[in-house]
Amino acid sequence: MITEKVLGAYAAVGTLPPEEQSRWYRKIADDWGINCFEIPFVAGVPVAGELVQAFAEMSASLVVTLVAQGAIVGQQNPAYGLSSLDGLSRRTAVMDAFAILHQCVSLAGKGIRIRNVMIQTGQRMGEPIPHAIAFYQSLIDIRALMGSVLPDTILSVEPADNLPQAHPTPFPAAKKSSLSISDLIQTVESVNRNSAGGHPLSFVVNWGRVLINGDDPISKIKEILGSDVPLAGVIMSGAGSSPNGYCDSHNSHLDPDSGFTLEDARACAGVLRDSSQPIFIGSKCSRKKGGGEVSVEEILSAQAGLLNENS
Repeated sequence: MITEKVLGAYAAVGTLPPEEQSRWYRKIADDWGINCFEIPFVAGVPVAGELVQAFAEMSASLVVTLVAQGAIVGQQNPAYGLSSLDGLSRRTAVMDAFAILHQCVSLAGKGIRIRNVMIQTGQRMGEPIPHAIAFYQSLIDIRALMGSVLPDTILSVEPADNLPQAHPTPFPAAKKSSLSISDLIQTVESVNRNSAGGHPLSFVVNWGRVLINGDDPISKIKEILGSDVPLAGVIMSGAGSSPNGYCDSHNSHLDPDSGFTLEDARACAGVLRDSSQPIFIGSKCSRKKGGGEVSVEEILSAQAGLLNENS
């Protein structure tokens, strides 16, 4: 069942001045009735005061993603990540996740609901089993802290694109995950089985990042729904078209080459509605369209209409 709508507006407005961003967030809530937003946090970088004030006044809910954290540091240190085979790099990633949880606690104290915190594995540097063991250890540590400081927040794993290292599309346009969805299901099932307390770990699927792998998103969503790991949500978007395949640029259904259409959105919503699990439906699209861009108003209006039609 679909229980909430989530809009990742930052993909369209994140480069604007904070005051202008805050006006768009208020418009999304006031005009289109959506009050839950996906937003990236980076360790040591506070959320702009204008956004905090807007979110607090709106009593907004946030789905916090660490994907930008991994992309920024991962470009400097490819070994960085929660599934890293390098012990120091893995522990650094865990400490950065702890710092972001501290930011979440601060915002929760201002009346902003932290709905989910989404984490990713980091880049592939070796074989799946060692990566899975390392990720398991990180998940145990992060889940334990979240259960004590954010007991009402759901920790979610995002299965990101995991193309082979030799693929010509560079990181972070691809290759953000060391593990496949099947590997992640086994790992997260083990964490849920072997660690106590709080909500079970769940998945949040990004449609476009599944496309990058060359997989069918509906099939992967159904694979998760058939597992013992809850599906917390699906973020719908397309991807950028390139000579080497899709890349991670969140192109929307307004772009005919994005790999995502209105029919895809309706099919996705139908699968989620048919499930007995409480699942959010979301959208996160950039302004990119082919070699050009659409306006902020056009892309946000299109996404809000998509969510309101299919929720």
